[in-house]
Amino acid sequence: MAYTLACRWIVWFALLVVLISPASTELLDDEQLTQVNNTHFDYIILGGGTAGLVVASRLSEDPNITVAVIEAGNFENNNPNVTNATGLGLAKNTRVDWQYESVPQVFGGNQSLIWSAGKGLGGSSLINGMTYIRPSKSQMDLWASLGLELDWNRYFTASKKGEHFRPPTSNLTVVGAAYQNSSHGYAGPLDTCINPHIIGGDIHDIFNSTFKKLGIPPRSDFCGGELRGFGIQDVTVDQLADVREDAARAYYYPFMNRKNLVVMVNTTATRIRWSPQDSPNGNAMASAAEVSHQNGQISTIYADREIILSAGAIRSPAILEHSGVGNPGILSRQSIDVRVRLPSVGENFQDQTVITVLASTVQESPPGFPPFVAHASLQDLFGTNTASVYNATLAKLPEYAEAISAHNGGASNPSVQQHLLKSQLDLLFDSKMPASEIAPIALGKAIGCVFWPLQPFSRGSVHINSTDRTAQPAIDAKFFQVDFDGQLSVATARFVRKFLTTAPLSDMVNASSLVPGFALVPEDATDAQWLDWIKTTSQYQPNYHHLGTCAMLPQSMGGVVDNDFRVYGTENVRVVDLSVVPLQVAGHSTALLYGIAEWASRKIRPQT
Repeated sequence: MAYTLACRWIVWFALLVVLISPASTELLDDEQLTQVNNTHFDYIILGGGTAGLVVASRLSEDPNITVAVIEAGNFENNNPNVTNATGLGLAKNTRVDWQYESVPQVFGGNQSLIWSAGKGLGGSSLINGMTYIRPSKSQMDLWASLGLELDWNRYFTASKKGEHFRPPTSNLTVVGAAYQNSSHGYAGPLDTCINPHIIGGDIHDIFNSTFKKLGIPPRSDFCGGELRGFGIQDVTVDQLADVREDAARAYYYPFMNRKNLVVMVNTTATRIRWSPQDSPNGNAMASAAEVSHQNGQISTIYADREIILSAGAIRSPAILEHSGVGNPGILSRQSIDVRVRLPSVGENFQDQTVITVLASTVQESPPGFPPFVAHASLQDLFGTNTASVYNATLAKLPEYAEAISAHNGGASNPSVQQHLLKSQLDLLFDSKMPASEIAPIALGKAIGCVFWPLQPFSRGSVHINSTDRTAQPAIDAKFFQVDFDGQLSVATARFVRKFLTTAPLSDMVNASSLVPGFALVPEDATDAQWLDWIKTTSQYQPNYHHLGTCAMLPQSMGGVVDNDFRVYGTENVRVVDLSVVPLQVAGHSTALLYGIAEWASRKIRPQT
């Protein structure tokens, strides 16, 4: 049936690609909207972000498979706020940013926080910091102990398949750039490199020498599964064109002339529609996706094989809930009929808290892009107190697990949560896996560190709170709900201030300009004093590495999708985005997601 439809619509597909092309930013007119309505594709991908475009590109390599991508944003290939490879945060708070707002964080100073997420073809790869660091090997291998198929070796192979790494030039190696050949792929569509605009001078050597004094060793490459140490990060930049390498530039624009691949922009996926009868296995069968155009018109697009959700950790669970998949208590508040009872949808939300310690320099630093990163272990941060911190935290895990389970709507019980938390804690203690990421910066006369603990124990949620299917859902990260998160933040803040006051770096720093200074947070300050500063004065922010709301776990452990990315209780609905990642990892979510999406594509695409 799918192949017959493909032939039937092939001429119209060519027309649609012209109507909705990167050269056009206009809304579809009434006639074009009519043409979109009631069309058929083999696969419909709801979300044209990082993962969605990887899957779309890989599926459409088969000319007999028809693929439609539904994207709420627009084409941004000529947006200078996106393409710029030297500036950071240029596209934040613009049309390319969803700018979600959280509920007040009752454990985190009662602040309402803004969550940035990319809105446009390419998703968050349009607005992120371009950092490309793969997760820790030990973290990916932990997944196997939780009943998952995806481990480090499978992820690493899939990730390298998508990568086209360009080694640093000689003028970069003299200022600290380095790499390991075995850590990279060289034939994939995604360009990565060490940013050609990195800061020159001796700042790398000064940072490196100072970290060495604090026990942090140098590391030449962060993409091979071992992260502890200081060095220079890779980025998603097209080194030759000197532009940001976002997912659309890597996985769509080179292949946009495929007649079997259609991208619809300025179109928001709102819900999945279901066949009246279940599959022979008793699972719900998706038949179509309902989408909303910018003028408010609603269209229905039919999926002859599958619907793949790829709208991100905030929107994917909301689409499932609006479709009747989720917690009956949540759905009933919006008068939504339950199609699949799955209380774990929208739970397990996790992100990292970003904190900054700053100062001014005695002389201006050379211009350039700040490429530096250090990963510190639990032992680096707590030293001889590490074992006592571990034991004290271990004793509190039942309390933490009870608190999490009390707020997750029955998604999982305390024993499951305790098992997950202990898995994280043991990994931090036993493997010297990074506990915090520290990014030292030197820009003009400003110097300091941006940092974030990598393994939060707190668990939040994302749920719909309106019958309006395009409305933003309610986000509650429950930052600092678990006091170990605060303890780790404090230990990292102490370490960072010690870094800034240790030679040779201290020779560059104007000590009286430190924020927080010793008058505000004394040298012998208690954890409570530091934590008060973090929650009330530091203006901490999310890291925008949000994930976990459609977790890939056994259903009994609070999972939403299985090892094949298929939503439990459905026959032909999958989720491929950061919402499936069950636990936070070291590294950066972009590198993690590209590899996961490559792996998922192998799962989804029919094998020939």
